[in-house]
Amino acid sequence: MTITKLTDKYTIKRNKIRNQITLLRGQTEEGVAFFLDKIEESINTCDNLLLTWRTHGTPLGDRKVKEIMYETVTKILEEIDHWRDNSSTEDTLDSLTSVKTLITKIQEMNHAILKEEEDAATEFPSILKLLIKKINITGNNPLTRQWWYDVMTSRPPPLPKREENIRELILDRVEEGWTEGDWTKTMPRLLNDLLQEKFISASKLTPTRV
Repeated sequence: MTITKLTDKYTIKRNKIRNQITLLRGQTEEGVAFFLDKIEESINTCDNLLLTWRTHGTPLGDRKVKEIMYETVTKILEEIDHWRDNSSTEDTLDSLTSVKTLITKIQEMNHAILKEEEDAATEFPSILKLLIKKINITGNNPLTRQWWYDVMTSRPPPLPKREENIRELILDRVEEGWTEGDWTKTMPRLLNDLLQEKFISASKLTPTRV
């Protein structure tokens, strides 16, 4: 099966699951609602993985991601059918356990993609570019700012001794950027300016995956 067909089939099955969730919401039993919440969470997790893959890339490869997502929605549909045919408490718990396992697997993949890209950013140019990407994707998320501080503290990028003044300049400029009222808009411009200024030579710019 081609990657395009995998994507199309994933979308069809995902939409089918969403439609079934909408129809089954009419059953107001508490156990039904909880089960459907987990089904919906699994689909949202898959969609989030697709977004992460598109914006960050993945060491797993395009086909691997699409195959796992397709297998996941196929398994979810099977669990829904099994649950509808066997509505005992034990069967419901078995289905819930299976769905939770799928959610955990997808979340682990999502984390692996993000960690791989973060680990690859080891010098100021690649770190600044990744910071721009994080801001553009997540917006006003305090975790982005915390990530910057963590990187600068735990694994500060190396610089030749004669260029240590560049480090202080970058840190000061970025710190000033965080104080802006709408830093989600102003910070990317500030970071791009830092990348383009002469104190970071063009030869040091390492491209990041888009």
